[in-house]
Amino acid sequence: MRILIAEDDSSLASFVKKGLDAEHYAVDVSNDGEQARAMAGEFDYDLVVLDLNLPRLDGVTILRYLRTRKPSMPILVLTGRTKVEDRVQCLDLGADDYLSKPFSFSELSARIRALLRRCHLPAESVLTVADLKLDRVERKVERAGRRIDLTGKEFALLEYLMRNAGRRITRAMIIEHVWNLSFDTCTNVVDVYVNYSTAQVDRKKVSQLSAAIQVAFQQLGPYPAAAGQVPAEVSQAALPAPEEIPDLAALRKELGQALAPEISRGEVTLRTGHDGLIISLKEAGFFDSGSAGVKAASEPAFSRMARLLAEGKYNIRIEGHTDNVRIHNAQYSSNWELSTARSTEMIRLLVMKYGLDPQRLSASGYAEYHPVAPNSTEAGRALNRRVDLVVIGRHQGIPAPGVSPPDSRENAR
Repeated sequence: MRILIAEDDSSLASFVKKGLDAEHYAVDVSNDGEQARAMAGEFDYDLVVLDLNLPRLDGVTILRYLRTRKPSMPILVLTGRTKVEDRVQCLDLGADDYLSKPFSFSELSARIRALLRRCHLPAESVLTVADLKLDRVERKVERAGRRIDLTGKEFALLEYLMRNAGRRITRAMIIEHVWNLSFDTCTNVVDVYVNYSTAQVDRKKVSQLSAAIQVAFQQLGPYPAAAGQVPAEVSQAALPAPEEIPDLAALRKELGQALAPEISRGEVTLRTGHDGLIISLKEAGFFDSGSAGVKAASEPAFSRMARLLAEGKYNIRIEGHTDNVRIHNAQYSSNWELSTARSTEMIRLLVMKYGLDPQRLSASGYAEYHPVAPNSTEAGRALNRRVDLVVIGRHQGIPAPGVSPPDSRENAR
């Protein structure tokens, strides 16, 4: 759910934004009336929190404008004006709710949920699709009574899908409402998450998140069905943890031997994640700063790794990551671009030089949003500048009856 906060008090706006971020809303802030009007008119917000005392253009004028352009958009007026005539004026002009300052954040949050319940998108505290249950207040997800642990972004994605059950949604909508970005900023990130519920992985090796999101996608139906999709009736008990998958355990041992020098120098780490075996290639060992190309000196190590992955015919999700230091050079204007370029360069090498099937690969750049160490120290930032190859399991390569295999160009982008 995407919310705009139009508030000229920067500290108050930051407080409200942090609270709503913690509840997994995608939040924009504007401290200027003219900017707030332009943003609310241009973007598809699910709700606007509007102060009346804004510079350059007051909130009442914005309220009039939005009611003529977007009559169904929920607007909550949050202001220090406490006079009855101010409340009456705003409500008559089309405000859906009016809350005076000072206020309790828990009350503001409850009023936002109430407004969203009244609009076309449901905002119940507990969302249910089949045997999948998502509790927005306690921030927990269960399927068939079993708890599913999700990251904040995974939770937000699943919530958005469940809220929109029955509606056709697009990648652009997910990017804007879950990642709070313009679609062009990161065109591939949605596909990585969608791949959790496609035939890119064996049905017995799919992660907990895959099974959860698959239920939502079966209800939504915005993407084509995929080979080997996870049926809604698969229980969490049927999904083994990555460390229990024999072929990944064997691969980890082989990689540990093949990359022993690099591992000892801290250039490579191997670990088990929710989805499978994670091969983490650190920038210091494999990339020049600000560049996507693999260092010539690291090509022998990359080759040893790639040949093992090619021989095993594994499904691999490639993730580019950075620290939180903003980058801007002649090639890349943001961390998003650099992290995405590195992951797609990995796919190019694996396909063109080592012959991996593009259908087994997907890639995305996450910039600084999935750190493995604190960014407060140089050592931590060095660990966060990396490319992770998430080995999910062996590729089956046999489409389900009546289902065409996906276009390999779609996965190799």
